[in-house]
Amino acid sequence: MKRKSVCILLIFAAVIVLTYVTGESYYRGISEKAGLDKQEEKIYKYQYDMIVDSPDSQFWQAVYDSAKKKAAPNNVLIEIMGPDRETSYDKLDYMNMSIAAKADGIILQYNGEAGLEEAINTAVRNGIPVVTVMSDAVHSRRQSFVGVSDYQLGMAYGEIVAKYVDENTKKILILQKRDIDDMNESQIYTQISNAVKVAAGSEDIEIKGRNLLSTGTFETEEAVTDIFQQKRNVPDILVCMDEETTECARQAILDFNLAGKVKIIGYYTSEDILAAVEKGVISVTCDVDTTQLGQYSVEAVTSYIEDGRTNSFYNVDINFLDRTAVEKMRREAVTDEKDPLE
Repeated sequence: MKRKSVCILLIFAAVIVLTYVTGESYYRGISEKAGLDKQEEKIYKYQYDMIVDSPDSQFWQAVYDSAKKKAAPNNVLIEIMGPDRETSYDKLDYMNMSIAAKADGIILQYNGEAGLEEAINTAVRNGIPVVTVMSDAVHSRRQSFVGVSDYQLGMAYGEIVAKYVDENTKKILILQKRDIDDMNESQIYTQISNAVKVAAGSEDIEIKGRNLLSTGTFETEEAVTDIFQQKRNVPDILVCMDEETTECARQAILDFNLAGKVKIIGYYTSEDILAAVEKGVISVTCDVDTTQLGQYSVEAVTSYIEDGRTNSFYNVDINFLDRTAVEKMRREAVTDEKDPLE
């Protein structure tokens, strides 16, 4: 009987301990969740919406990361949004959503799409400052532009393209994503064309511009692939003005075994693009300073809101990387990693 009583007491004690431990764990979990919810529900001073073509691309994610770092110390919440495969919304839809939600500021990648200029004006009339990035809406009421002007970009690309023109160059194709009726009337095309004519000493080289603005990722792949399928029209130099088109051209060059035969002037410095430059698949690529792009965008909006100051143009640095430059960059990165002071 005594042994039975001892067993009952031990079981009772075990139940008490188990109940305490379970309760403690549950309470701790509730407390942690409450703390997390409290953190998520932090009230920010301002909220900015960044609306771009491809929010998931490495380029815009790098810009977004830079913008967040600039925004955080100023108690600013910034969110990136834009068209993707899961929704049918375009940038105009996201602009209207931001205006309806009364965002404190909008950072917009403007390419001249129908309705966006009026949406910018509507936002400004409603007290929402708009900063355009990469391409400018010069006739709108936007507060600032952050990026590189088409004239400067055309001059820079023109200088690079001219270096790759030789006696075998017959055709040059420039791929852009801009809402313009005739790509051959754009500033970028004009500057590249002028530089090539000076370098070649004649006007015998055929230079064409093609607009891929209306294409999604899959359609862009098809459009670039189609260029290489038409063997008689394959360009000697292909100029790509955005990350997505560059990636598609890189893959098409490999698929059609044209590495070294078609010179690609690319855009941005994703790992795949840099690797392609090292292997000679891409001749050279344009490196846009995404840190500056993100920081200046947030600075432009905040300066206007808090001080009423506007700087109509924030210039972002660009640089072109060929195989030698990429290899040097790799070596420097390895050296930095080995530096004991880092």
